[in-house]
This record gives sequence, C-alpha cells and structure tokens, in this order.
Amino acid sequence: MGDGLSVLKRKRDLSPLATIGEWTSMGDSYASGVGAGDAISPELPCRRFTNSYPNQMDKDGRLGASSDHKFNPVMCSGSTFKNIHSGGPHSQADELGKGNPAVATLTIGGNNVGFRAILTACIYRFYAWRSGDCTEELAKSQAIIDSPEFADGLSKAIKDAVDKAQDPYFRLYVTGYAAFFNEDTEQCNKVNVALWWGSSSYWTKELRKGMNTILMNLNAKIEAVTNGIGTTKVTYVDVNHLFNTHRFCEAPIKEPDFRNEDVWFFHWYTDDRGLSIGAPWEGTDAGTCDPNSDDWGDAFHCQIAQAHADNSSLTLSEESLPSIASGSNGISPELARVFHPKTGGQSAYAQAIFEAGIQPDFTPGWCTMHVVQYQKPDPSKDNYKFDVTVFDGGDPPVNIGSAASVDAPAQVGKEIQSRLPHPLVVTAGRVDDDAVLFEYNGQRWGSNDQEHHSNFGAYDNGKREGDTGFQC
Repeated sequence: MGDGLSVLKRKRDLSPLATIGEWTSMGDSYASGVGAGDAISPELPCRRFTNSYPNQMDKDGRLGASSDHKFNPVMCSGSTFKNIHSGGPHSQADELGKGNPAVATLTIGGNNVGFRAILTACIYRFYAWRSGDCTEELAKSQAIIDSPEFADGLSKAIKDAVDKAQDPYFRLYVTGYAAFFNEDTEQCNKVNVALWWGSSSYWTKELRKGMNTILMNLNAKIEAVTNGIGTTKVTYVDVNHLFNTHRFCEAPIKEPDFRNEDVWFFHWYTDDRGLSIGAPWEGTDAGTCDPNSDDWGDAFHCQIAQAHADNSSLTLSEESLPSIASGSNGISPELARVFHPKTGGQSAYAQAIFEAGIQPDFTPGWCTMHVVQYQKPDPSKDNYKFDVTVFDGGDPPVNIGSAASVDAPAQVGKEIQSRLPHPLVVTAGRVDDDAVLFEYNGQRWGSNDQEHHSNFGAYDNGKREGDTGFQC
C-alpha cells in the first residue's frame, strides 16, 4: 500500500468544496512537513517540505484550482506559542493581517511540551549519559500540559490569529497530534533503537503507553482550549483516528522497520534518501553548537557531537541502524524528521481538515443581491450610498453578506464584505441615470444587464432599488 492521499481518497467520499480565495498555514514542524517529500529551498530555518499537509491541501481540487487562490505558507519548524503570538519573534499571526485569508490552519504545542526532550530520553539516547530520565521527562511534559501557562499561551495564539484575520468570515482549523505507537502488541517489547552501543531504552508496553498518553492528554487540552475560545470561527481537528494501523509497532511489523511505508512516522533512518550514516558526530562543532536548539535536527546533531566529544570511545549500536550505506544527504535533516509524519501521515492531516469542513460557509451556484442606491443629498459635495444584501445559491438562499450606508463616490469601486471567496465590488455611476456596475471573479455587469437578471426600478423618495445575480 502506498502512503499518499490517494489511499485516503479510496476510503472516503470526497465531495468538492467551494473555492477559497486565499488561505494560510501556520504552525510547527508537523505543519512544515519535515522529511515529507523534497525540501523547499531554502530548507532552513523552517524546513518546509513539498508533501507537508498544507502543500497537499493547496494542490487538492477540493480547494479549487491552485491558480484560483493564494496560499501563504508561514509554518516553521521549531515554532512554539511565542512564534504565533502577535508581536512575537517571527509572528505567524501577524502574517495573517498582511493578506485577507478566508481560512487558516494551525498545528502547535508539541515543542512547548518538550517532544524533543522525550525522544532523547525515551527513544534515541542521543546525548548519552546526559539524555535524561524517560519517566521524569514524561512527568515534566504532563505538568506543562496541566499548567495554566500552557492554556493561556495556546489561547493567546488562537485569539491573536482570529484578531489579525481581516475576513469577517475567517475560519481557523486547529489540529491535534497523532499517537506514535500501537501500545497493545507484543513484538516491540525488546526493540531498542538507542544510538550508542550499550545504551538501551526498550519499547515496552509501558513506555509506549506513557508516550501515547502524553499525546492524548495534549490533544485533549488543545481541544478544550480551542472549544473554549467562544467563537464559531475556530474548529478543533482530530487527526489521531486516521493513523490507526499506521503507527509504530503495528502487527505483524517487526520493528525497527526502516522501509515500511504503512508506518506513517519516520525513524531516524528511513530508507528513502540513500543516506550514508558514517560518523554522525561529524559536521558540527561540539564546542559551539546548541543542544537545545529550536531545530530538532541541529539539537540532536549537537547532542551526538557533544556526547562523542565527552567520550570518544562511544560507538554506534547496530540495533539503531540498518546495514545500508550509499550516498549522503547530511545528518541534521534526517534527525529533524524523527517521529514526524511521512507523506501518508501528512495526507491524513489534510484529510482530517477537509473532513472538518474547510470551506467558506455558502452554497455556490447562482448568487443574488438586493441593492438600494440613495441619491446624493447635495450633488455638489455628497456621494451616493448603498445598502447591499448578498444571498448564496442555496435553496432557499442564505444571506452571506450585507452592508448598510456604504459611502460610494462616483466611479469608485466599493468592496462588499461577504462569505464569498473573491471580492464583490459595487460601483456608482457619475449621475443618477447611470447604471450601477458590479464585479465578481471576472464577471462585470450593470444594473440594466438582462443576462444577470438585473431588475432595478426608478428613483422614489430619494432612492432606487433592485436585484441582480451572478455565478458564484
């Protein structure tokens, strides 16, 4: 079985969605898609990859043709809440205010609770004797999840994103994470992929359950905070259920299986790049590198280099690596992707968001407008004004936008805010008898255009009103 979105398409009915004019993806390395597909240049500092779930969504026909919408990828590896917060370093929420996205996605929180430290202490032991204690690291993560600071930081990230978005019908989809393991099988109890010979961290049921519990508790907190924001603009998206049968330690897989595409998480070494492991402590300066870098690849590479500098007699465990070596693509990118979703896992994220209903809330087809135009009280100095109500193509039609007393200088287009994915523009003529002009997604017509079923009456008591329609 392959690992792409086509697998999920075969399993589910994928109905087409209405076109979205502009959208943005925010978040950490799970959103940037570390390791999934090819690196998008420049790879650093954000490590965005071609098969990340945002890139897969952008190319999916359910968002309409890529040429019909603008995509703003601002997700970045290593991000925490502070990188979402408005005014924070490299604020992703602030990027929302620079455009007009109708939709955004957000995956955040894993770095805040110490995913990287858990992997060092519980799985790979990259830092040798300094790798920490697994039980202690899991307890630290749980304490962070339970803390008011975590809830406040996530709440601020979500609220800042909503506040910065200019579209009145903006929607934000906040995802959780997926559990890494099948915790019930027996064949993993003696699996050990710790890097150094003589070091061990067996994938017992207890370990697997402990790590999964942290993920599930994290998801529960993200869901609770998201639902507590108090606006229909924000939706929590569960991704975990789509990873069933695609985790580590699924029967009958014998771990570590570096080649199995049915497993949707990366090991350190996954046989898709022809990487020659060689001496993984080479290529970074143990004296100046940062073992706690926000970038997982740089942090793990530094931990390995410093551990070997502490004890040059350390050798690699044969259990942690396959006996394959050909070519080289560098160590840090391989380290950065450990326990991140492969292309199939990224596809699952995309599918979960689509299932949550990512689309503007309107029915496409033949939309209509009711327009009231008010004459100028003093033609020498005043402007026309409009009241506009927009209806979608549903049966019955639904009000998807309205504007009252829109000040409209002659021959100056005025955009009417609505749930539509493209700008809807109304323009007054120079004098009372001129037709009102309308524009939407390449269509241009007037209040006297029969093809658009325009039907406007004469002025009466200082105003005239009528109806018109267009393809939406």
